[in-house]
Amino acid sequence: MFWLVFSPKWFYGKDIVIDFFSIAVLSLIAVFSLKYYKINKKNKNYLWFAISFILLSISFLFKILTNFTIYYNIVDTKKLGFFTFSYRTVVTSDILFSLGFLFYILLTLLGFFVLYAIYQKKYNKKDILLEIYFIIIISYFSISKYFVFHMTSFVFLALITFNYFKNYPKKNKNSKILAWSFLIITISQLIFIFVMLTKLFYVIAEVIQLIGYIVLLTVFIKVVKNAKKK
Repeated sequence: MFWLVFSPKWFYGKDIVIDFFSIAVLSLIAVFSLKYYKINKKNKNYLWFAISFILLSISFLFKILTNFTIYYNIVDTKKLGFFTFSYRTVVTSDILFSLGFLFYILLTLLGFFVLYAIYQKKYNKKDILLEIYFIIIISYFSISKYFVFHMTSFVFLALITFNYFKNYPKKNKNSKILAWSFLIITISQLIFIFVMLTKLFYVIAEVIQLIGYIVLLTVFIKVVKNAKKK
């Protein structure tokens, strides 16, 4: 059986709730970006924002599915004399889990890449194809080396966050909050790298990531309110 459980037992299921919240936030922003793109089709940034958030929201769906395959388990206890033996059997196939986990990693990295590429004016088709190739390779090897995925996510998010802090208008509070939300999410990826040391890091990273998406949701709500006033 394929084993990859970072969450402590008392946190089982709670991370799934957090991921559902993340999906809701990302989906709302994707819909909002698509609506803005329909109003102003000259600005394709809104379209790329929508695509990136759609990719990220779908990636969380795959993460939830893979977590269900882990948490859905049977604990059998066999007694032999004075000794008690307990073991857990994961009710899933290695192939099903690996595919779900692979798509979670691949779509997440592609989503971050699209967000990063929005602010890169010198990208051509060859560069994009090369980046996608490396993302596929990293995704494949991240199945067995989980920290590689979070290291790559951290690099992407750090660059995205740097662009936001560098380019946001100083008088625009929403843009500033957006930059801070991505900084918080970036920190969560940094902590995820060290989950192999202790499962507590997984909980801390999940909570910090949740805070990041809550901040991102507040930006979305404020932008919607401002749009309605106009």
